[in-house]
Amino acid sequence: MNEQNELRWISPVDFPFLVSGFAWWKEERSFRRLPAAAHGTIRSVLDELANNTAGGQIRFQTNATKLVVKVKLFGTNPYDHMPSTGVSGFDCYFGPPGSQHYFGTTRFSHNAEQYESILFESLEPELRYITLHFPLYQGVHELQIGLNPDAIIGNFPPYDNEGKIIIYGTSITQGGCASRPGMAYTNILSRKINMEFINLGFSGNGKGDSKIAELISEIELPKCLVLDYDANCDTLDELAKTMPEFIQIIRSRHPVLPILVVSRIPFGFEHAQEQSYQERIERMTFQRELVKELKENGDDFIFFCNGAELIGDLWNECTVDGVHPSDLGFLQLANGLAPILKNILSRE
Repeated sequence: MNEQNELRWISPVDFPFLVSGFAWWKEERSFRRLPAAAHGTIRSVLDELANNTAGGQIRFQTNATKLVVKVKLFGTNPYDHMPSTGVSGFDCYFGPPGSQHYFGTTRFSHNAEQYESILFESLEPELRYITLHFPLYQGVHELQIGLNPDAIIGNFPPYDNEGKIIIYGTSITQGGCASRPGMAYTNILSRKINMEFINLGFSGNGKGDSKIAELISEIELPKCLVLDYDANCDTLDELAKTMPEFIQIIRSRHPVLPILVVSRIPFGFEHAQEQSYQERIERMTFQRELVKELKENGDDFIFFCNGAELIGDLWNECTVDGVHPSDLGFLQLANGLAPILKNILSRE
């Protein structure tokens, strides 16, 4: 009997599998981060990046002794500073909410456009809660999960509530350059806070587009919006032009939605480039003062966080290229943001 016949192949789009991280999933059943209606209404690069599945998750329960992922991707890994496991791989975690522990990552050829990879085999047939994290920098055309034929499949414990935490930003938000999907800071946060996280990081293109703000305002049951797009604005003037409008678009539909503005993290070369430091301080000051002004004008649901304080004293060791966080950098970001988000959410 060959390997194919030893497995039961299942599409994970139906119950009891829980697909999350795609805000328009219920309507479109698509592994895509923006709705199909966005075609032609947003910049073409954003339309393409929306196919990257960063933040997507599949949750379920099974007593499988073997689990295999078979996937057809949009393309291969084009990056020289990010491993294919982060770009195109799936991560596997065991455990219920609040106690999810990393188990393994799919393995495949660096230039694979499709692959079949064993996540685990020869385990004892006991019921386990499984979380699979989607690729960060590739799209997924087709996905199947292979289990031993006698495996039971059940549902995962529900989220604490139906609300969504939406994080809009840059390549850093999207997950560049995590070594594997589970280490993107939005995914780390999802293991600390049992709510659905929507990753709307667009590599090189988190520029405060008003159309993206309009699409975000359409997402059902938002509980908090994080704006982390400072690093993609080429100038302070661009940030100053887009951020007030972006916030106003959100406020027009969600007047009491908590919004957390996060200034960019220090770049790893700041100690040798004074201009980079000065630019960061100017941007941070603008965002802090904008939030202060909005508060003084009656917005009690907007908050500010200095990104440098999230990274802490390890800032110079937290990137892979001076800009994009390593796994250590992402862990620092998540550890810093988690208590802030919990505090904001507790105010309701």
